[in-house]
Order: sequence, then structure tokens, then C-alpha cells
Amino acid sequence: MKEFIISKKEFADRIQRLQSVIANENVDAVLVFSTESEPAGVRYFSDYWSSFESTAVLVPKTGDPILLIGPESMTFASSRSKIKKIIKMKDFRESSQPDYPGTTLMNWKELLNDLNIKKIGVSGWYMFPHVIFNNIANVIGKGNILEADDFVRKVTLKKSETELNCLREAARISELGFKAILENIKPGMTEAQLVGVATGSMMANGAEATGYPVWCCSGPNSTQAISRPTHRKVKEGEIIHFSVGAKVAGYSASIGRPVVLGKCDKEMLRFLQTGLDAENMTIDLMVAGTRASDIAKKVHGFIGEKGYKDTILYGPAHGCGQMECEFPFIESSSDFVLDTGMVFMVDIFLAKPTMGFRWEDGVIITNNKAEELSNFKRKINIL
Repeated sequence: MKEFIISKKEFADRIQRLQSVIANENVDAVLVFSTESEPAGVRYFSDYWSSFESTAVLVPKTGDPILLIGPESMTFASSRSKIKKIIKMKDFRESSQPDYPGTTLMNWKELLNDLNIKKIGVSGWYMFPHVIFNNIANVIGKGNILEADDFVRKVTLKKSETELNCLREAARISELGFKAILENIKPGMTEAQLVGVATGSMMANGAEATGYPVWCCSGPNSTQAISRPTHRKVKEGEIIHFSVGAKVAGYSASIGRPVVLGKCDKEMLRFLQTGLDAENMTIDLMVAGTRASDIAKKVHGFIGEKGYKDTILYGPAHGCGQMECEFPFIESSSDFVLDTGMVFMVDIFLAKPTMGFRWEDGVIITNNKAEELSNFKRKINIL
């Protein structure tokens, strides 16, 4: 089993590229915040993925970065982090809020004054805790804390060849997870059992984790765009939609497929085929130099022409990297242009009141037809 590793040099290059961005911005440093469930920012710069606690990487305009962790994670963080300097802070403790009496922990005043930070940008802005924001504001003032998600996106948006290889491997393993479902599924199995089948296969074949909570959404649950498995038993003649994704070296892929056991009625078949055709259309349109909004408008126009305009929830694709769903979304309002090295999940989710499905596959943008990370069983799967 081949191990996929991001080199120390690539981690160092990422810090340098972010510092090049910061050099042109009116801040002294960027704080990249992450949680256990949204680990991408910190993992991208340090390879550390917190458990229970939250975490951040502090990147000053010049000088060495610092990994900020909670009080319990030093041995764990030291074993993983590509950033040498690690500081424990109470603000990153677990949500049960232990006090850690007798433990020496740095505070924001000491840290920011030591580094002469008067103005700071925060990446992970929309999940940044109010408590931490206030504690920093008490030192430098609220007006000196700025959103910095765009600073980090300038570094992360286009993937290196190493990152692309991690995503290719994550897609390969995701296929094995879905293949295991097709080999084992039968009426009467629960959604949770089928998720277990896929997860077990992916972990046995090299995944470090699932890329997100794997979904099996059957019957009435198939209308859920975001879901979790239940103990509902799958039945014949209904849509059972799967979202299966593996994580490799921090990079998450996904394949989304609907499955029908037994007979598939004509309207269900027509609905599923419309989604599949929309996914294939999206992939064909995704070429470097294409405006994102043009893709969304054409795909949504096609779905509307088939009579399913009201089943559309969001744009036909979204960014992908360390998070299976990350910035940017391709929507009718998107004004950016696709460029080589960008990675997207083509994600066609359509839902009527009684049934829904997802077709999903990753693509790498090139100057020609996009490179598909997977096309495994991209067909109407009636078993």
C-alpha cells in the first residue's frame, strides 16, 4: 500500500507564499483557524489535525509560523506538526471547558505583544469563535481584526502535483467504497450498515479517514442534500443515494451515485437520467478560461428544459481539496474564471418532494477537457 506524503519543503513553501500575500496587505499576521470537523486551514500549513480541541496557525508577515493548540494536545501535535514552534493556549481547549489549574498557558496579550502584532487577519472567519475574537480584541481592538479568507485562498486555490496525486488516490479509494456497496447491498439492510460497508472498505484500502460523514439516503431520506445515515431499511423500487468519500494525506474526494433495487418506474428513470446528463454536461463545459457563471446557467437551463427547474438547490460544482466541499462554488452568480490546477467536485443534487439523488465526481481543470478523478459506475445503477 503506497503512502502519500506532503514534503516538509512543500509545507514551508506554503508558509512563504502566504507571507508573500501578507506583505501586500495591511496586517501584521494571519491567524488560520480550524476545528476538528473543518481542519483544512491548519492542516494545509502544518499537517496537524486537531481532535476535540480547536487550533490555529499564526503566520506573521516575517519570521517563523506558530502552531497554536489546546492544553492537552502537545504530544499529539508534536508528532504531526511540520511547524516547529507550538504554543498551548486555553482558548483552544475542548468545549467541556476544563480550567487546567496549575498549567502554564500563554495568553493573547503575551503572544501578540511578543510578536509586535497590532493588526491581524483571520482565516476561517465564518466559524471563528466569538470568545476568541473578543479576547484578541481586548488586546488590539476590534477594528484591527480583519477577515483574511481571501488571503489564504490565493495560496490554496490551485493545487500542486503532489496535492493532485493525493486527490487521485482518494478518488480511487472512494470507488472501492462504492464498489463494496454494490457487491453487498440488498433489501432490508439499513442505511447505517451500508455506510459501514463503504467505510470499512476504504479504511482497509489506504484511507486515513472518510472525507466527510459518508451518506446513504434512501426513500424519503433521499431528498436530503446533507444527511447522516439512519437505521431505516432500504427497499426495492426507491432511490438510495450514496455519497462516498475517502481522505488521503488530508485530501478528500467523493463519488455520489443513486442506486435503485428492483424495478425503476419511468418518471424515476427520467429524473435520474436528467441528473446524469447534467453532470456529464458540466464536466464537458469545465475548461480553463471558462467563466463559472456561464457553466451554471447552461446546466441549470438544461435541467429547467427537462421540467425540473424547481428541483435545483445550488450550483453544479464546488471546489475540492482538503475539504470535499470548499471555495469556490460554481453558481449563476459566480464571476471567476476557471484556471488550470483548480479542482472541483461536479455535484448535481436534485430533489422533488418525494425523491432525490446526487451525481458527484471530481475533476481537475486543464486547458482541454477536464481530467476526471472518477467515472466509476456513472450510469443508472438498477440492481
